[in-house]
Order: sequence, then C-alpha cells, then structure tokens
Amino acid sequence: MTNHPKSTAEPVVIGYPAAGIAAPLPSATAYTYATPRPDPYYADLSSDAAFSANRNLLLYRILIAASVAFLLVGFISFFLWIFLRPSVPVFIVSSATVTAFNLSSPSGPTPQLSSSFNLALNVSNPNKKMGVNYFHVAAAVAYEGVILADTALSPFYQEGRTSTTLQATLATRQEYVGLDVARGISRDRATSGAVRFDVMVEAWVWFKTSAWSTSGSVMKVYCEGISISLINETVTSGSMAGPTEQCQVNIGWFCLFLSYIQGFSETTGIYGTSVNSFQTIFLCLSSVVKVTGIMPIRSHHTGSMLLFGPI
Repeated sequence: MTNHPKSTAEPVVIGYPAAGIAAPLPSATAYTYATPRPDPYYADLSSDAAFSANRNLLLYRILIAASVAFLLVGFISFFLWIFLRPSVPVFIVSSATVTAFNLSSPSGPTPQLSSSFNLALNVSNPNKKMGVNYFHVAAAVAYEGVILADTALSPFYQEGRTSTTLQATLATRQEYVGLDVARGISRDRATSGAVRFDVMVEAWVWFKTSAWSTSGSVMKVYCEGISISLINETVTSGSMAGPTEQCQVNIGWFCLFLSYIQGFSETTGIYGTSVNSFQTIFLCLSSVVKVTGIMPIRSHHTGSMLLFGPI
C-alpha cells in the first residue's frame, strides 16, 4: 500500500466558505468604505438680501421725503389760502332791453323766436389785494331752463376794488324754441305783461396776487328772473321792469385751492412744471361739482360756446 504525502494547500472554496474556515484578511490596498456623497450646495443669499434691504430703505426714504415736501407745500398754501382767500366777484344786471321780439306760431308745431337782447352787467372785484383775469367769457339768456340766445364776450382784467360794466348783445333769428317755451312766454305776456328771463355768464377766472396767480377755475354766474315788460302779443320791444338784480356767483373753491398750490409751486420751483398736469383736473372738477341752487340749462343751440349748467 503506497503512502501519499499530506497536502499543505488550503482547500478550494466554491460558493460560500466552508464551515469552520475563516475568511481571508483583506489586502493592504483594499478600500473597505463606500464612496461618500458630495456635500449639498447652498446658494449664498446674503448678498441678495442685503441688496433688497438697501433698495427698500432707499424707496422708503424717497417716499418720506416726497411726503414731507408735499405736506410742507400744502401747509404753506393752506395758510396763504386762509390769509388771501378771495371773495367772489359781484355781478349785477343793471339794464336789460329787448327789441325785434317776435314769437311766430306760439301754438303751432314749430314755434320760432326772433329777438335781440341788450344787457348791461356791472362787475365788481371786492378783493383788496387780488386782481381777477376773466377769459373765455360767454353770456346767455334763457327761459325756463332753455337757452334762447348766447354770445362770446371779450376777456378783461380787474384790479382790486374796481368795477367794470359788461355790454352784451344776444340775438336770435327764427330759432325753434319748443312748445313749452312758446306757450310759457305767451302765457306770461297775457297774464302779467312781462316775461321773466334768466341771464347767465360763464368764464374761466385767474386770481392774481403780487407774488403769483392761480390757474384757471370755472366761474358760473346765474341771474334769475330778470323781468322785461312785453305787454301783449303785438309789442316787439321792452325794458327791465323791476329793480337791478344781483346775481349768484359760484366758483369751484376746492379746485381753486388746489390751483393755489400750483401757483405757489410754479413760483418757488418746488415741483417744477409737472404740477401743470393738475390744471386739467381743476377744470374737470369745476365742471362736474354741483352747487345747490343752480339749475341745469338745456340749449337748442348746437353752436353754444360753453356748456351752461351747474358746477
């Protein structure tokens, strides 16, 4: 029997190691840990936050400066307004006559009126330190809220504590006046021998001091119930039957106060010329703010220069 030498080699391991046999030690160059994940990236928001904070601070300072400047100008203008607040001009109808008065077919379907009104209005400026500029002046004669005739008048200027007489001639030729107007005029002539007309004046006014002037504000003058004698249907002329009549004068005071701010800023240069954009607002406000006691006027004249009515 042949004796074979014992083998000193390790047994070959296939699959899992045999029981009781330790796993081999790792080599010196082996890396036993998993590859670490990269560190997360965080954006640096400190610079953006600082920029946003500086921008907000700048806007806040600009807003504060603009508010202080506006309040300062408003404060100064308010006290100037209290000190120099203007009194409205005084309008009095001192004379009123009518000639060539002819109302054809007053009871027919198409009554027409021909006439020539001659008016004299005394205009007084009661202010001591302020003059008044009148521009785009227009006058009208109406009956029961319907304009019969209107005309444009020349612009003029009044110094403080002075008076001016306005002369106006308002003519109409064969103008359709409507059945209500025709029947009302005929009724007045038959019952009282006089017809009560309304006289209106409208203008843009600028109040002027030695330092500056306001921007334009709409002024509306309403002279109600000017009685002109027209005894019967055959009389074609007549004159004012009653005493002189003082008229009601209305100005958009809020718009006029804002125009003081505009005049002050234009004089001092605080706001530059950008304040001129307020002028349209002044005129718009003056045209739409209604004052109690002024009746709206309807015109059959398509060529009326200004829209008479309430402010």
